[in-house]
Amino acid sequence: MTNILRRLQKLRSILRAKSLDAALITNVMSVRYLSGFTGDDSVLFVGRKRAHLITDFRYTEQARAELRGTHIEIVQRKIAILDAVARSIRDLGLKSVAFESDNLTVQTHADLAVKLREAGLKDASLLKAVPRLVSALRERKDAGEIAAIRKALSIAQAAFKAVLPTLRPGISEREVAVELEYQMKRRGAMAASFPIIVAGGPRGSLPHARPTDRKLRPGEPIVIDWGALVDFYCCDLTRTVFLSTMPKLWRTRYNLVLRAQARGIAAVAANAKASRVDRAARSFLIRHRLGKRFGHGLGHGVGMAIHEAPSLGALSAARLQPGMVVTVEPGIYLPRQGGIRIEDMVLVRRGGAEVLSSLEKDVDAVVI
Repeated sequence: MTNILRRLQKLRSILRAKSLDAALITNVMSVRYLSGFTGDDSVLFVGRKRAHLITDFRYTEQARAELRGTHIEIVQRKIAILDAVARSIRDLGLKSVAFESDNLTVQTHADLAVKLREAGLKDASLLKAVPRLVSALRERKDAGEIAAIRKALSIAQAAFKAVLPTLRPGISEREVAVELEYQMKRRGAMAASFPIIVAGGPRGSLPHARPTDRKLRPGEPIVIDWGALVDFYCCDLTRTVFLSTMPKLWRTRYNLVLRAQARGIAAVAANAKASRVDRAARSFLIRHRLGKRFGHGLGHGVGMAIHEAPSLGALSAARLQPGMVVTVEPGIYLPRQGGIRIEDMVLVRRGGAEVLSSLEKDVDAVVI
């Protein structure tokens, strides 16, 4: 519970700094982050001194167990959730309530304004939009979050190693994806952290290809992008493998992507500009005339969501801070030929960075 109390205190510091009475948290991951409650269809109010979770009968027993020690009150609603929110704002006498403008939809905001009027409040001007109210706090992971990510990586990597011996010419992309997800779940994953990508041959030029019934063939690049969801935290990995043999041209290309990734990882450090980390890898591929084949950012944050801030891209204004967990995943994509992507997860530390994933990726290790 120490981490939950610390997170609530950080949010309350923001409220005081912005002269706000309370925060209305609607994002299910942010509710979980601030309370430890793992259900859904609920909202969290965090005031300067008190906090309460608005939920319903389905979750009250679960909430009592999961919120023990947090000092968060449980409010069991018997009316529509927006009516319950409006009533709580009125009953608590709140004059200014922050909401997550990057989560609350325009329609929900309009509906809540109606409910506030019905509850006897004049208008919705007391609702104050605050972008990235909680997501900014979630960027830097504490020890418990890092442990969960390590556990997810351990399971994802073990599952991948279990699947590798089953890869053979004639097996379909879909079969590989299904087996990989099964292997993660049997090892304790709640689910895959996103739809698994398996793309063989020319389909590898699609960065977010979905598995099909296409059969894998010897000598072609096979891009596999996967991750496990464990204790509500994600991991994200990519390897490009070859069956039986790796043609000389693909070997050259693979080594270039691997060297670009090494440069990106070496650039990860506390206070480093995210755009410069991207540039460290991208400039190498540009020098080797592959820059136009690398069309996405170098990486992104990972935590409760598979894509979180910060973004490691050419246009990113972020600076890396200790506790951030990011991917470093350069790739090249050649239409009608295929693609290569290599992705690892990296923890930013005060003295530099730690690569959290450990799967082999040298050129000889990915020929199976």
